[in-house]
Parts: sequence; structure tokens; C-alpha cells
Amino acid sequence: MIVVLAWVLGLAALGWAAWCAVSAAVNQAPTYHHRVGLVVLEVVALAQALIAVVLLVVSPGRSGGAVAEIVGYLIALIVVLPIGAALAYGERTRYGSVVLAIAGFTAAVLVLRTTQVWEATGVS
Repeated sequence: MIVVLAWVLGLAALGWAAWCAVSAAVNQAPTYHHRVGLVVLEVVALAQALIAVVLLVVSPGRSGGAVAEIVGYLIALIVVLPIGAALAYGERTRYGSVVLAIAGFTAAVLVLRTTQVWEATGVS
């Protein structure tokens, strides 16, 4: 796992979530630009997950519980944004933007937690 990329992803997710929250506050439904931001976040999350899985396979030394926890967080990170998008674009009101903000915040928390477990279990 590239920790710097994880922090960039987490901060980008928080920024995107804040943008979606502001859109909801001004009564704006999700727009094309929100979707572009979501796609960019998802691509970076997929890249980070792929890198982390490869590093888990290549560098042994973590306990099975730590590996399971990391993989679980990575799976959740990959699915939270598409699920949020599906729910948000079914709701074409400001509440769609609220759903996207929650998905972005959740993604940031998942990145933070994955990074914490990665660093706490030792092997880099």
C-alpha cells in the first residue's frame, strides 16, 4: 500500500464529500461534474486496492486477521462509491447530493482505517 497515495485519496474523498455537501446546502442535485469526481475517486481507489493486494501477496508477515481486515476495508472502499452513486442518481434532488457526501466521507474513513491497520501490522 502506498501510504502517500492513501492520504491523497482520503483528502480527495473528503474534499469531494464537502463539495457534495455544499451542493446539497444550496439545493442542487448531483451534476455531471459530481459524477466525474466520483469516477476519479473510484479509479484511484481501485489502483490503491490493487497495489495493496499485490503487496499483501508479495510481502508475507502479516497475521491472517490483519490481512482479512485490510482486504475487507479495501472491498468496502471499492463498493461504497458505486453504491452511493446508484442511490444518489435514483434521487434527483438535493438529497442525492447528501447521499454522495455521505459516500465520500465513508470512503475517507475507510482509507484512514485501512492505512492505520496497514501501518500497525508492520510489514511495509
